[in-house]
Amino acid sequence: MQDTYKYANNNIKLLLKFKNWTQDELCKRTGISKITLQRRLRGTGSEWDLSEAISIAKAFKTPVKDIFFTRLIPNGIENNEEKEEKT
Repeated sequence: MQDTYKYANNNIKLLLKFKNWTQDELCKRTGISKITLQRRLRGTGSEWDLSEAISIAKAFKTPVKDIFFTRLIPNGIENNEEKEEKT
């Protein structure tokens, strides 16, 4: 998998946990098939396409850029890069 959407899989998994949703729930909200979602989250097969990215962003009510291009950090866990900047 290319680095184009390198944060997407982990961010989506994190958002699923945060929202307490299953993959099935996300599939229902986005129209993405379960097998496609599973393959994308594992990083097998092709990359996310634009329509999937938009559907996921709408489902989570989060901008596409935040899910696909930004590393989300769980609340209470400090990013090492931010930690180094503080010292």
